[in-house]
Amino acid sequence: MTKLPPLQRRPAPKLGLVLNSIEVFDPASKDRSEKALRAYYESLLKSGQIDPQSIISKRIFGPHEALAVADQLAAACVDLVVIANIAFPNGQVFLTLATHPHLARVPMAVIAEPEPDIPEWATNAWCGVIMNNHVAHQISHPIVTIPGPFASKEFQAKFAGLLRVAGTIRFLRRDFLCRFGEAPGGFHSASGNQLAFAKIFGTRVDTLDLTLVMETFRTGKVKGYNGEAAFSDDDIRRTVDQISKGRKIDVEPAMLERGAKLYQTYRAIVRANGYTSAAFRCWPEQMDSFIGISSCMAIGLLLGNGDVTAATCESDWPIAVMQSIGTLLADKPAACLDWVNYTGGSEVVQLGHCGVGICGGMAGGSCHGNPCDEVALHPVNRLGGKNVGPVIIGQYQYGPKTGLSLAPQPDGSVKILIFKGASSAKTAKGIKYVATDVAVPDHHKLNRMLLEGGFTHHLAVAMADIGDEVRMLFDLLGVPWVSPDA
Repeated sequence: MTKLPPLQRRPAPKLGLVLNSIEVFDPASKDRSEKALRAYYESLLKSGQIDPQSIISKRIFGPHEALAVADQLAAACVDLVVIANIAFPNGQVFLTLATHPHLARVPMAVIAEPEPDIPEWATNAWCGVIMNNHVAHQISHPIVTIPGPFASKEFQAKFAGLLRVAGTIRFLRRDFLCRFGEAPGGFHSASGNQLAFAKIFGTRVDTLDLTLVMETFRTGKVKGYNGEAAFSDDDIRRTVDQISKGRKIDVEPAMLERGAKLYQTYRAIVRANGYTSAAFRCWPEQMDSFIGISSCMAIGLLLGNGDVTAATCESDWPIAVMQSIGTLLADKPAACLDWVNYTGGSEVVQLGHCGVGICGGMAGGSCHGNPCDEVALHPVNRLGGKNVGPVIIGQYQYGPKTGLSLAPQPDGSVKILIFKGASSAKTAKGIKYVATDVAVPDHHKLNRMLLEGGFTHHLAVAMADIGDEVRMLFDLLGVPWVSPDA
């Protein structure tokens, strides 16, 4: 049996910090700048924001030193290269690092402090950033530029965001996404170009037949890439206890138990194969077969318990990649939802889905008199009068939200739609499904972008305002994006 993996969360990136300057300009100003940066680097190590195996170089001058440092960073498999111009740099240093064959796809940033407030031309460091940025554009190597002072709150907040982005990219390039069944017929956007996504983001997609789910559900064990995993009746009972606490239960005990068993089934398959994210097809086969229930509650448990970073419906694995980005940057599970109403008709944009509420991620309380966190039968008569459940319905936790949608392009590239809003008890419409009804100030512009860009009917919703960070992430990956907020 495989050992239980750690919860899926954003790793701390391994940083390669390169100090660079030419040999002229004011020595005291250069020393002060380097001292401040080294102190900040040590605080990042101490706080766990960067990997303990991160590297900081000595102050280097020319291309030969740069090549030696580049070889060291490549051998260490760093996740982020940051060039700190302590003063005006040698113009070959950035080029040497950016074109190194084993660093070419590593995210890169260039930083520098402003000129010291003294009556002397002391460093010319930011001029070097502009020079480096010109080269980056010429060689098509996206970079982030951040101005100091290195000890300032503004610099450290933006740099911390860069580290979160680099950790997310590190995760994505190791992401192993399980697709439980193909997308239903007609769900064209859920059948993306897997090789294009592997090239852009790093995610690898592995498709399993639903018969494996049925067999694992029946036997309580499964064998995968990493060996065997199994679950017991005690595991199922513990899951029933977990889902029952603090919620209204509006399904029969037998259905709740089968939902808990399905969660343990998915979890065993994830553990046995080392999957980090997932996309699910559950209808119509699963509800007409030996299992006889929907996947909604099981998906909500997988996300809430940190077993996966994404769990999307209708086997929409491209949106699962967006969901993982939202989960990793917000440090809490993101949701997979539909655009369920005319986007341009109201400031409150309705985003919802069947019953895939995230365990531990719901608002609680009530929405217009209706409970906001309950395990129920799906109230929509969408399958010819059959009982569909168990589902977790209600509003997601109130507060800021960031929506991420995508439009695959015919050439294999993708374009991203990013928008922000906020949900509250006042915006909640009280419809009995799972939702976040979000106030979006420029909803007319959002509607126009959604339709003109050909974005998909699914989207990922992060439970935080991560707009600046997702834009930085897509810029570093060279992925075009649009936003009504930009």
